[in-house]
Amino acid sequence: MRRLRRHATTLLLVALAAAAAIALFVLDRGSVSTDEAEHRKKHLFEAWRPDEITELTVTMASPGPPPGAQRTARLTRGEVDDAGQRPWNVEIDGQRYPADEPTVDQLLGTLEFATAERRVSAEASDRAALGLASPRLSIALAMGPRRERLLLGGDAPTPPGAVYAEVAGRGVFVITKQLAAALDVAPDRFRSRSFVPYVAAELSGLTLEGDGGPRRFSRARWGGGRGAGFRFAEGSPEGGGVRVSAPALDLVLSTLDRMQAEAFLSEDEAQRAAASGGPRVTLTLTPSDPAAKRGVIDVGGACPGRPDHVVAVRREPTRAAACVPESVLDPLTEEASRFVDLALVAAPLDEVAEVKLAAGERSLELARAGSEWHLRAPEDRPLPTETGRALVQALLDVRATRLLPGASDLAALGLAPPRATLRVVSTPPGATDEGEPQERIETLEIGSEQDGVVHVRRLEDGAIAEIPALAAGALLPSEASLRSMKVFDFAADQVSALRIERPGLVQRLRRTGDGAWRLIEPSDEGLAADDGLADELAELLAGLQAERWVAPDAGQGDGLGAPRLVVEAELGSGPAAAGGTASAATRSARVELGARAGAGTFARAGGGAAVFVAPPALEAAADRLLLRRDVFLVPPDEIARVTLAPRGAKPVVLERSRAGLTLAGAADQASATATVARVRDALADLRAEGAVALGEPERHHGLNPPRLRITVELAQPQAAVAGEGGAVPPRAPAGSITIAIGAGDAFRGTNVVYARRDGVRAVYAIAQSRVRPLLEAAGVAGD
Repeated sequence: MRRLRRHATTLLLVALAAAAAIALFVLDRGSVSTDEAEHRKKHLFEAWRPDEITELTVTMASPGPPPGAQRTARLTRGEVDDAGQRPWNVEIDGQRYPADEPTVDQLLGTLEFATAERRVSAEASDRAALGLASPRLSIALAMGPRRERLLLGGDAPTPPGAVYAEVAGRGVFVITKQLAAALDVAPDRFRSRSFVPYVAAELSGLTLEGDGGPRRFSRARWGGGRGAGFRFAEGSPEGGGVRVSAPALDLVLSTLDRMQAEAFLSEDEAQRAAASGGPRVTLTLTPSDPAAKRGVIDVGGACPGRPDHVVAVRREPTRAAACVPESVLDPLTEEASRFVDLALVAAPLDEVAEVKLAAGERSLELARAGSEWHLRAPEDRPLPTETGRALVQALLDVRATRLLPGASDLAALGLAPPRATLRVVSTPPGATDEGEPQERIETLEIGSEQDGVVHVRRLEDGAIAEIPALAAGALLPSEASLRSMKVFDFAADQVSALRIERPGLVQRLRRTGDGAWRLIEPSDEGLAADDGLADELAELLAGLQAERWVAPDAGQGDGLGAPRLVVEAELGSGPAAAGGTASAATRSARVELGARAGAGTFARAGGGAAVFVAPPALEAAADRLLLRRDVFLVPPDEIARVTLAPRGAKPVVLERSRAGLTLAGAADQASATATVARVRDALADLRAEGAVALGEPERHHGLNPPRLRITVELAQPQAAVAGEGGAVPPRAPAGSITIAIGAGDAFRGTNVVYARRDGVRAVYAIAQSRVRPLLEAAGVAGD
């Protein structure tokens, strides 16, 4: 019995010690350590423990009636979610919403590092006089066992814009205008800006109704990221099950991602906006989770006080109204036809893992390992990366001109049996099956050619596409597609001469000993070669690469029976062609350009028969006059007199005096000085975009008579100023230059005017921006 009493006494002492330790721990959590106090002695809050903050209440005086009204946002921190985060929620006016995490984080950061300008003595701390009895803002914190409270009151006399602030238990301080502004967060700003209840990955269906007509999309069995995994829903006029264009639907899904609430609206404001215009489109979002409710959002109607915004009203699963950017309407109102996928293969290049083309006993098969490609058939060998990418990209680039509606007679379309098949295996990102990457297999059946078209059946969705017969060549196995992408491989400075032939025109240029170019043909008055343009063409030929190889021989429709352009280069020393397509005997390289092939051009090199697609830059460089573009430039220090003579109006004259160029007869010399400077600078910068025609101008050039005639008299005969490549510009006849400015037009994507210079038998295009100062100085209206 005595032993039992001794054990009971021991257990009681242990329990008392444990209780004391727990009490001490709890009490200690609420206290501030010496180190903590020393570290934060300049801060408003003497302790800051972010992991212990569980509640934040912000109360702000409301500007509207009744007097003394307030609005409160009560923020509470949730439990740890699947992402390992503790999300915030906010309660405003009795309604609970997800909180805007960045806004909460920003306010907490401001509170953590908030410091005071100075402390207000207790004797001077009349709370009512300092505006603290009825504060403009109150912020309360629950931080473990500690409770913190900050009040903002009236304006302090110094520094400018400063505000009185009171921290519970610590006293009254003066804080800066900047800190007060950072703390002044309206309750509504704590509400999450996210307006759409579901992200793309959570959807099994999406419907758009209103402007653009009904468009109904549902998740497809083939899966894929974002818009790649959708088809038209059953009953759609476009055909139930037909694949939706991933890029087109991605625009819609991206719009939903950025449909953020710029400002929330009350129910009354939303109803007034709806009455004034009404929604233009209604979105219905069907979540994949059967337990989740659908989302319904009306978009449209003017947003009060925000001209570039429209009203969005979320009717389900929870009700809310907000102003969203007006730009969200553009992709949401596209017609259904814009969402039809006309691409034969949907997988993007970087997701393609295997390709197999088969036609009878012929087959071509390749697979990718990382960034490299390997040929499996007709032989087993590595494939150059650029060759493999070009071959696959050619398949992906083939697009239908249309999809045939409804059921079709496969035999009548040349598809029973098909002429060839194409199988593409891809691995969409995020698509897994029990942890393993899930493959997407797309199979095409290619029919026989009929009246210049070929029909292709996509087995994935059953759609039958119609494509031009020329495009179908990319879908057939051909060893020509395995050739090296290099057409020529020589140094640009090996080119000693160029010959460019097109119907009705031959241009011949020869490189001089100093590397400049001399124009041989055409040989009209004042014409000279443009070194920059000639060098550009030589460089393109020297490193010419095919975008893809098409066929071993030319065929109907590629335009190579009568080429539109023939480019020949004579070469100096060194090898000319990588694939034997330049003549070693004559040391030349030749390219024929035929019909357009998308952005590029069907082409054939040297004496070879194989057809490839040349890049668009080659035709752009060859199909232009290689005439120098600096024929209009006027050195400012050589100008003696400039006459701007507009059609049917009084000329404007600039003359050189000891003070420099001046505007003759100007009453306002300050304004005249600016005009003179603009004219002088424009003449020095009057570089043409290029020559557009030889000989006399045509009627549409607007040069007979011109809108503006510019005569520049030189102080001396024009100096031999070296231009491009060291060549000397044409000399001005009789010490003067005359320039005619004609009609406006567009040239190679630039707004231009036609122009001509005396002594040069060619019409040029000059950018309107370069000519505008001259037209304005002469009082001529621009285009």
